[in-house]
Amino acid sequence: METVYSMKNLESKISNGQNKSTNLERGETSDIDEGVEKEKLMENFYQKYFETKTEKARKISLENLKEMKERGITTEQFLDYLCQKHGFLLHGSIHEIADSELKSRWKKIFATNKSAIAIMRSIYSNINVNLEYPYCIDENDPLILEIHTPPDGKFISVERGYIYVIDASGFKDDPEGSWQFVKESGKVGFRIIIETEKSDFRYPIKISNDFDLDN
Repeated sequence: METVYSMKNLESKISNGQNKSTNLERGETSDIDEGVEKEKLMENFYQKYFETKTEKARKISLENLKEMKERGITTEQFLDYLCQKHGFLLHGSIHEIADSELKSRWKKIFATNKSAIAIMRSIYSNINVNLEYPYCIDENDPLILEIHTPPDGKFISVERGYIYVIDASGFKDDPEGSWQFVKESGKVGFRIIIETEKSDFRYPIKISNDFDLDN
């Protein structure tokens, strides 16, 4: 059966379509404005702590980070901004370093341009366990942390950890295309320390009691 529309019905449908289109455009504009505003806030926060010259590396505490978190910006988002906008790399550790250098007895310093990895390594230790997670993270291979522990199920995690922000100079992406960067050096200076908390890591965790310490 053929449907016949009156001019009034057609005008109504056109009007409704225009309204829907306008609402979509407003939503997109709102998202863009919010993104621009968040980027401005992160840049201001960066300048506040990174642009000021000090003799020792400065520390951004959880208390300092409240300023951003209250504005809807997570620690992960800010760290990703530092990597993407300013070219820094990150090194996560459960230990707070007293001086301003990362040191390695094996003459290799590891870092990442993926904040979720740095946050994870700042909270979960690899001592006497195997931390398994993908080198290349994408939609087909999302970040899931699997902790392989001894049969007793014991592993080390902390409520608060530390991320060291370092310059990328001299680091090589290894394996290529992954989040991991390596520098053949016994020590590397860092620009600033950023404190993390366990809730900053927002990815699935699986525990498997199948790690053999003897092998």
